[in-house]
Amino acid sequence: MKIDCEFTPKQSLAFKYLMDNTTSELLFGGGAGGGKSYLGCAWIIISCVKYKGIRCLIGRSKLHNLKQTTLNTFFEICTAWGLQSGKDYNYNASSNVIRFWNGSEVLLKDLFHYPSDPNYDSLGSLELTYAFVDECNKITHKAKAILSSRLRYRLDEYGLIPKTFMSCNPAKNWVYNEFYLPHKNNELEPYRQFIQSLASDNLNVSS
Repeated sequence: MKIDCEFTPKQSLAFKYLMDNTTSELLFGGGAGGGKSYLGCAWIIISCVKYKGIRCLIGRSKLHNLKQTTLNTFFEICTAWGLQSGKDYNYNASSNVIRFWNGSEVLLKDLFHYPSDPNYDSLGSLELTYAFVDECNKITHKAKAILSSRLRYRLDEYGLIPKTFMSCNPAKNWVYNEFYLPHKNNELEPYRQFIQSLASDNLNVSS
């Protein structure tokens, strides 16, 4: 497996936070084309390969959108790094689980707030190591909080801390209040980080 991430400077900074022992929540925000999904998928793949038998989650407001966008990025990275479907990992489209050869798993989850499941009981029984939420500005704060509470699987075994990586587009909701404003005012908690990413930061995006 040859890892060639080709990270931008801001992606590299974000990845540094994702690999440290301090940052539990990282928000990578900005407009389209900033490389948010690429970074999140790359981090999840690297983690699954590095730590045998962990369980990660990739979530988005609607599973349908996740499969059409984020999941394609995930598979593109696997191909670029020489990971072969059917050999190095298997994707079960019915259960929405990607399972690597070493026992690590990636669960694909719908995080939309459905009236039939106001307390997100669908997340309540999960035990996870890491989570990547793409377009987190489209999910509720409650979904994010419950998801964060499920991050405890095999952390002690590998000396890890719970981590949630979130990407977003600009929005004035809980994302703005919990990350952008405190960052702007130099009041962000030590366990949180915010990086503003723009399409102009990503040299791999065609103009």
